[in-house]
Amino acid sequence: MRGIGALFLVVVATVGCSRTFKGNAIQPNPLSKPNETLRHSEKITIVRGDMELEKPDEPSPTQRASVLHNSRYPLINQASFTLVSRDRLRFHVQIDHKWQEWADVRSWDVELIDDQGRRWEPESVEHAKTKIMTTMWDREIQTAQRNRFGDIVALNDDGWKNRQSLGSLSVFRGNGDFVFYQRDLFTRNVRWLKLLVKRSGEAFEFTWNFQDQVASE
Repeated sequence: MRGIGALFLVVVATVGCSRTFKGNAIQPNPLSKPNETLRHSEKITIVRGDMELEKPDEPSPTQRASVLHNSRYPLINQASFTLVSRDRLRFHVQIDHKWQEWADVRSWDVELIDDQGRRWEPESVEHAKTKIMTTMWDREIQTAQRNRFGDIVALNDDGWKNRQSLGSLSVFRGNGDFVFYQRDLFTRNVRWLKLLVKRSGEAFEFTWNFQDQVASE
């Protein structure tokens, strides 16, 4: 549903050891103009990092190699929903994590909330799967060329003199569908929906705000 929605990403740290990551989307209500609006929502993406997960920055297109500088590996967490009918909603959720158990969407508590304060638990969890993703990179020790101020101005192509093992990093990605069912669960009067995905110490809040008039990008 490109061109009719706006995405906002917010990361909020709460008190204690619990952290809540929030993401928002603005889009038309899927039932406001059923003949013109797709029944697939905007996808909300929350990108977070982990202090134990780092990878080297990629060299620029003009470089064969660059001075080592690590950055946080991005963990991509996403949610969207499909309006199957007014009585049934299917939420597609993705969780990235360094631990396989936490990447399994079935290990999270999930709740759906609307603007009227109504709450639902999923009727079922379907198509749940977890896979491992491994990133590898080549490492070389090269001697540097410096100017009279001590700044590195070039690297010698002599990494072959001191061979290094490949660097690697592995994370887990979990996907699954949470299905909610109730008579008239969704109507054209719903102003927002929030999907709360939580477990001890961590939570994600995905919120869809429905506005009939959304400026095109």
